[in-house]
Amino acid sequence: MCGRYFFELRELPAFARLKHKIEQQALFEFAREEVFPGNQALVLVNGQDEFSLDVMKWGIEGPYGKLINARSEGIEKKKTFRPMLSKKCLIPCNGFYEWVKEGKQKQKILIQREDAPLFYLAGIYNEHKEFVIVTGESVRQMKDIHDRTPILMLEDQIPLYLQDELEFQVDNERLTFTAVDTRKAPVPAKNSQLSLFDEDER
Repeated sequence: MCGRYFFELRELPAFARLKHKIEQQALFEFAREEVFPGNQALVLVNGQDEFSLDVMKWGIEGPYGKLINARSEGIEKKKTFRPMLSKKCLIPCNGFYEWVKEGKQKQKILIQREDAPLFYLAGIYNEHKEFVIVTGESVRQMKDIHDRTPILMLEDQIPLYLQDELEFQVDNERLTFTAVDTRKAPVPAKNSQLSLFDEDER
């Protein structure tokens, strides 16, 4: 996911039961087909009595610049992320993007789960309602795309993760990879966007 993920609310009837948690107008305002760093986005959080939707900004200011991701390995030792570990969130999405080199060109790839049209990216957030996505080392076929991948969660893992009862685990099973027509969605120029897989705090 080269700094983008895909989320389209209207195609997700399974998500309908959560809609009452936030105003309808806000739901469709923040349910974009492509979400970029710096955008306001929908996230699922652990409320006082039940899980609820909230709107947060994707990305935080780190000691070396903007951060949109956090490596799961050693995350508890990094002073930027340590205070955020008690504030877990899940980011609903239909898929995320990565670009692969094909000769001198780059091909945009949409990565989805074949067994779940809706899944969640593991995240943590701060007191300013800004979140980062947690990544792990890629395994299986995802290694051919990139050596980092978001930590993915399914519906039945929501309570375990948000209630801090689930460790960060990489799950690259049952992924599908679809080439996207870049004439309709041009690849950004070099350095024009952050990558989900950029190095986090050093």
